[in-house]
Order: sequence, then C-alpha cells, then structure tokens
Amino acid sequence: MTPTSAKFTRHHARPAVRWAPLGLAAVLLAGCGGGDGDGGTTPPPTAGAFTVGGSVVGLGAGKALTLQNNGGDDLAVNANGGFVFAARLDRGVAYAVTVRTQPGGQRCAVAQGTGTATANVGDVQVRCENLAAATFTVGGSVSGLAGGAVVLQNNGGDDLSLASNGGFAFSTAVATGSPYAVTVKTPPAGQNCAVRNGSGTVGSAHVGSVEVACATAVALPQGDWKQERCTPIGPGQWGRSLWRIVRQGETRATVSLGVATYSDGNCTAAGAVIGGQGGDGGNFTFDRTGATPTLAAFWGSWAQVTGLTSRTVWARKGPYLCPLGDQNPSLFGSAAAVEASADISIQNKACYTQN
Repeated sequence: MTPTSAKFTRHHARPAVRWAPLGLAAVLLAGCGGGDGDGGTTPPPTAGAFTVGGSVVGLGAGKALTLQNNGGDDLAVNANGGFVFAARLDRGVAYAVTVRTQPGGQRCAVAQGTGTATANVGDVQVRCENLAAATFTVGGSVSGLAGGAVVLQNNGGDDLSLASNGGFAFSTAVATGSPYAVTVKTPPAGQNCAVRNGSGTVGSAHVGSVEVACATAVALPQGDWKQERCTPIGPGQWGRSLWRIVRQGETRATVSLGVATYSDGNCTAAGAVIGGQGGDGGNFTFDRTGATPTLAAFWGSWAQVTGLTSRTVWARKGPYLCPLGDQNPSLFGSAAAVEASADISIQNKACYTQN
C-alpha cells in the first residue's frame, strides 16, 4: 500500500466513526416516541380509528341474526358473545346498530345501540328472547330518513318509532295464519314515507320484507302547465297542449285539458286558449313518492274519463313536469329510474312548464 492510499483510507474512516453515535441516538430517540416534547404521548389517529361492537346474549343454539350499523355493514351473528363490525368509524361519526333479520323463533332487541364514536365502542347490547310457539315478528327495513323519526303501525297498533335507517321489527309477534298490515302513522318532519310489501299473511317464518322508503316531501303541482312541444294542428295553425291541475289533497289531483293555439310554427306569437275548463283529463291518485337530489317522483293511478284506469308517474325536475306512463309492477323501480326517463322527455320537449 502506498502512503497516498493509506492517507485516503484513514480520511474516509473518521466520518464513519463520528456518525455512528448520531445514528444510534436517532434510533433510540425514535424508540422513545420522538423528541417533540410531548412526553412520549402522541394523539391517536382519527381516520377509521374506532370499531363498533358489543355482545349478544340469549341467542338460541343453531340460530343466527343479522345486525347492521348505520343501515349497512351487515354482520351475521350465530353465537352468543362479543361482536365487532368490520367497518371502522372516524372520530365524531355517529353509529346506529339495528337488527336486520331476526333468528327463527326469537326476537332480538338492541340497547345502547346509538351514539358518536370517540373511542372503540364495545357496549352495544343485543338481547334475544324466545317467542311463543308458532308466532313470528313482522318487520323489514327503513331507508331515506334524514334526521327525523317515522312512527309505524302494524294492524292499526303496536306503534314503532324509528329514527335510524336499517332493519326493524314490531315488538308484538303475530301468529301463523294471521294478517299483517304495516302503515305509516306519523312521517318524519319534512318527509313523506311510503310502504312497500306492507301487507300479507304470516306464514311459518319471520316477515322481513316490508320496505319503508322516506323522501323529502314535495307537494303535488297545481295551476296551468303548457307543453314545450309546438305541434301543427291545422292549416296555418300550431298548438301546445295545456294541463290545468287542481290539487285535491296531498295525494290526489284532477286535470283539465286544453290547447294553446298559435299562428307560427314556433308557437311564439300570442296564443289563444281552447278548453282547459272541464275535468276531461281525469283524476290522479298517488300512493308512493321518491326523490333524487334534483327530482321528485309521484307514483299513482290515473282514472280517465273513458272509464279506464292506468298507472302513471309524475316527475318534477326544475321547471318541468313530466307525466310518464307506467305499469304494475312499476317500470320505474326508483326515483333515479324516473329521472333517466324524464331527462329523455325533457330533451324531446314532451314535458310541461308552468304557464
């Protein structure tokens, strides 16, 4: 080895020796929780930090129930003891534990099932009890609640107040062969709720198919409405269809038909109204409502002056009213499906605007 290379080697060895203690100190510092002056305590993370769970007691051998949190995150439970939902909650997020499906021959109720997550939740209590022989609960699910509570009844009684979306079951069991009829006694403030699959006869199992769908309340339209489409109706004459809607209540309206006539093909000149005074448009009775963020839908029946009755949907979107033909069962299973069809009608100028 030459003297020059020896000096070169010693020159690079010294920094390695000097930096080793600093690296060790960094490792020790990290192991002690950092050097930020907080005494080794660091605030826990808040995103997806907390679990929601509790315990089940009284569940019969070989039986199972399904729990939900905030109307989802289904959790099947087939034994007594502790349970924890799979989805974690951020700090400050509300939770609401409900029973979606009941075990055969039993009814389970939730205690301490609602609150706000500020730590792991482990005190939710689900207690199951045996039902009398050949009796079963009537229930289902509620959706669309926006902060209020809906009160349901079965067979005109057994009031059940629900403030959370998810599964529900009436407290009074019903014997096999007996009828059930679920209705809305009191809707939430500012909302309407419609019941589907709400009546029938109890068989040999719990009834869990009742659907209660709540949506923002929107009043039926009324007044004079004019179709956007301008149609030739005679030599040198064009027209727009007119509806005069008279609201008879929250779920019923009568319609009079008329025509606004014009002398130009764009229907922009001063028009003359023909008709629109009689009840020749028939009666509309609505039995279900629904909504999207931009549309309100009303499902119902149309009793025409000819004596025929058919299904119909009225869609309100912005300034437009779009009457849509329907069937039974409905062609439009949701308000979103109604909106898709209404958008086509609006493009084709088949909808009406207030005159």
